[in-house]
Amino acid sequence: MNLIKKSIITTSLILLFIQTAASQEGMGGMGMAAQTPVDDGINRVEITLVDPLDDRRGWCVDLFGHLTNGILLGGLQGHNCFLYMGRGVTEDQGFDADRFADTGELQLVYYDKCMTLYERNSGSFVSVEDCNGEDIQNFVMSEVGEIKPKAQTDLCLTLGDLSIPGGGRLAPEGTRPPESNKEIHQIRRLTFTTCSESIAGLQRWEFRSNYAEQELTQPHRFYKGE
Repeated sequence: MNLIKKSIITTSLILLFIQTAASQEGMGGMGMAAQTPVDDGINRVEITLVDPLDDRRGWCVDLFGHLTNGILLGGLQGHNCFLYMGRGVTEDQGFDADRFADTGELQLVYYDKCMTLYERNSGSFVSVEDCNGEDIQNFVMSEVGEIKPKAQTDLCLTLGDLSIPGGGRLAPEGTRPPESNKEIHQIRRLTFTTCSESIAGLQRWEFRSNYAEQELTQPHRFYKGE
């Protein structure tokens, strides 16, 4: 790897760290203060995994970065959903449900970018690019909630099986808000992977615009008392 590439990667990581730290100070570990959702006639939804796994808030398709300061080159990741914060569907998780129904595009509204199949093979990175109508930006959702690119219908949008701390930091209980690590943000990898019943729970999605806390189906990894 040459020095220019190393410099770019290092700069990106520093910017992400600054954004994350700033968001935690301003959000108190819980999210931004409640705001009135945007009312512009667009049907914004989260793309939420049907199974909440190890997070009662649910798992959502999320832009790498933080809310309005997302990093487009980072593509899309799995992240705990943000509706629990009480401000509606957030900028980095808000997709246009009506546009998907009309065109098959999964447009991240705030950024005017579309989910894109990066490579036509299992394990592909999930990128976000300018919306251009190409087949790699055209998706279908099956009856059971599998999201498949029309360009490669043997692949399904797939959440990774490993949770790690994301937009937050583990800390001794009581040392900073929240009082415990219960609401620590979590992330998982997101890929287009071969559709399989053996990992069906990681490949079935739904659109959601209202929050309802769900029961865990897997143990939570990062705090005690569950």
